[in-house]
Amino acid sequence: MADPMDIDNAPRIQINLSTRDPSLSIPLQPLRIPTNLKRYGLSTLVNHLLETPKPIPFDFLVDGKYLRTSIDQYLTSAGLSSEKPLDVEYVRSQLPPTYVGSFEQDDWISSVHISPSPSPTILTGSFNGTAQITSLSGEILAKTVPMHTQSIKSITWVSPPSSSSSEASFLTAGLDRTINLWSYTPSSDPSETLQITPTTSYISHKSTITSLSYSPSTSQFLSSSSDHTISLWSTDSSLLPTITTPQSTSFTRKRRRTISKPPSTIKKGPLATLTPHTAPVSQIIFHQTDKSAAYSVSWDKSIITHDLITTQQISTRLTNHPLLSITVLPSLNLLAAGSAARHITLHDPRESSKTIQTAVLRGHTNGVVSLVKSPENEYIFASGSHDGSVRIWDVRSVSSSDTDENEGKSGGSLFVIKRESGTGKVFGVDWSRDVGLISVGEDKKIQINRGEGMADVTVMDQS
Repeated sequence: MADPMDIDNAPRIQINLSTRDPSLSIPLQPLRIPTNLKRYGLSTLVNHLLETPKPIPFDFLVDGKYLRTSIDQYLTSAGLSSEKPLDVEYVRSQLPPTYVGSFEQDDWISSVHISPSPSPTILTGSFNGTAQITSLSGEILAKTVPMHTQSIKSITWVSPPSSSSSEASFLTAGLDRTINLWSYTPSSDPSETLQITPTTSYISHKSTITSLSYSPSTSQFLSSSSDHTISLWSTDSSLLPTITTPQSTSFTRKRRRTISKPPSTIKKGPLATLTPHTAPVSQIIFHQTDKSAAYSVSWDKSIITHDLITTQQISTRLTNHPLLSITVLPSLNLLAAGSAARHITLHDPRESSKTIQTAVLRGHTNGVVSLVKSPENEYIFASGSHDGSVRIWDVRSVSSSDTDENEGKSGGSLFVIKRESGTGKVFGVDWSRDVGLISVGEDKKIQINRGEGMADVTVMDQS
C-alpha cells in the first residue's frame, strides 16, 4: 500500500463508485481520493464503506478496462485531467485458475461434460470413436464398446450418475453421422471399468454431427450437422419413427471388418428437421429458460433463434465471419459466439432489440471452438481454442477505445490457461462449481484448473 505521507501529499480526484452486484452496493456518494491509489487502496476503501466483517478482494473497472496501475498513471495514459470526476466500477476479484491435474486417454479428446454433484464425474468423447467416464481422481469408471465407426465429435449427459438414481445415461455423436444413447448402472467399485452398450441409435444426418444439446425438462435433444441441418429428437423412443435401413459408407464397411460386430440397437428418426442455414451448422443449444427455443451458429456467419414448436426461425443475426461455437449468458440477455476469425462476439438476441448490441473480445490466435459460462458469476465465461489455450473473459471488461467504429466495444481476456503438456489444440471446455474448469484436446489429456480458496482470500496488495 502507498505510504500515508504520500497519500496526504498526492493530488486528489473525485470518483463515483458503483457496482452491478446488488449485494455489494453502497449509497451513491462523491468521494475525493488520492490519485496515487492502486487496487489495494481502492479495495480497502470499498471494504471500509461496506463495513465487511472479513475483507473482500475487489478489482476496478474504468471505461470498461481493469485498473492495473495507479489512478494517476491511468489518467496520464488516457490523457485525462484529475479535475473531472471519474466513474469507477468495483467487482469481486477473480483468482487465476491454477493447474490441479490431468489424466491421459488413448487418443485425442474431442468433447467433455461434467456431471453435477453429489458424485461429479467427467464424460469425454474421443477421436477413437469411444466415450468414457472418469472419476475426479483419474479412475476410468466406464467405457463404451466399439459402436461409432469414426471419431466422436460431441457428447452430453442425459441422466447423470446420482445417489437417487441407479441408472445413468448419455448421448454420443460424431463423424459417422449417428447419435447413440447409452445407459449403465454405476459400479460401487471404482476399480472396476464397466463396458457400456448402446440402447438406441438416432439416424437422420448425412454428414458429420457437430454438436448435441439436451433439455432435461422436455426429454428432448438437438443435433447440428455439417449437412446444414438441425434435428430435434426425444429420448422417449415411442415418440420417434423407426428407421429400418440406415445408410452406410465405405469407411464404415472397412472399419467393421477390423472390429467385432457392433451391438444391435433400436434405430429412430427425428421429430423434426430444421434447414435454416446455408452452410455447416457448428453448434445448436437450447434457450436457458424457454425450452421451446434454441440458438444455432454456422459457417454461413449467422446466429439463428429457433421456435422448436413451429420449427420456424424467430430471428437471424448476421456476423462478419464463420461461427464455430456459442454459449448463453441468460441473466444478461447475451449470446457469446466464437468465430473462425479468432475472436468472440457478444450479441443481444432479443427480438425487441432495435440494434444488435455487440462487443468483440480478442486474444485467441486460432479458431474459438468451445465456450462455457461460469457456474458462479453471470459476467464470466471461458473459451477453448485451436491455439492451445483456454481464456477467461468478463463481459464487463469492454471498452469503446482502441477499436474500429463499426465493431462497437472490444475487450481482452482476464486469464490465459495453457496446456500443461505444452502442446496441442483445445477441442472442448466445461466448467463446474464443484470440479473447476476442465479442458480437453489434442494432447489426449483431461486438464483441470481451478481458482482455489476464493472464500478464504483476504485483501492483499495486488499492485
